Amino acid sequence: MSLQSLIFHAVPFAMIPPLLLAIMLIRGSNLTIRILSIHIMISAVVECGSALLWAMKINNIFLLHLYTLEEFALLSWFYSSLISGSKWALFFRISIVVFSILSILNSIFLQAVTVNNTYARALESLICMIYALICFHKMINYPAGMPKPYVTALLLINSGIMIYFTSSSLLFTLSNYLRKPGLTDARMTLWTFHAFFCTIYYLLLFIGLWIMRKAKLHSYYLQAPSLY
Repeated sequence: MSLQSLIFHAVPFAMIPPLLLAIMLIRGSNLTIRILSIHIMISAVVECGSALLWAMKINNIFLLHLYTLEEFALLSWFYSSLISGSKWALFFRISIVVFSILSILNSIFLQAVTVNNTYARALESLICMIYALICFHKMINYPAGMPKPYVTALLLINSGIMIYFTSSSLLFTLSNYLRKPGLTDARMTLWTFHAFFCTIYYLLLFIGLWIMRKAKLHSYYLQAPSLY
């Protein structure tokens, strides 16, 4: 088995550890962890559905269009639960509404549900990278009363999200320019790097959730201070 094939096959298995923790933490956890757990569980369902449709030789790209809306909405909610303040709450709500409208319009008029929604995915990646940067800024100056393991876990989770969407941003931006038949190898290399960073993403999610569960902090709730 080639290294490229090994990386591609590792991604579904990398999802299993954080999925198991998400199932265990869905009850009794604070809002932030419940949102993340729900997102991980939905991701697993979509992954299984996608694999099943692929095995049946049915176009599964429409799932990506639906998943993009879910992923952005839940991650916006996840960060909204971490970052307090009425201005930030409004910012996240507007982001969800505007992105959802643009994504749906993209699926209707520009990139049908039978092709990759690269425009919507690239925009989602850019906004989620901004979310992650805001969270990094806030968590660096975390409140004195916030347990250090909780902060460490959140930083790991946020790092995973940042890595994943940085990779996604490059993938879905460059893929628009690598559609020519002669660039097949370049596309495969790009997808291989993305698969590798997806594995890192799931690993960081697992470690972050594991730290919270081990320290029994998954039910701890304290919002990061707002920046005005």
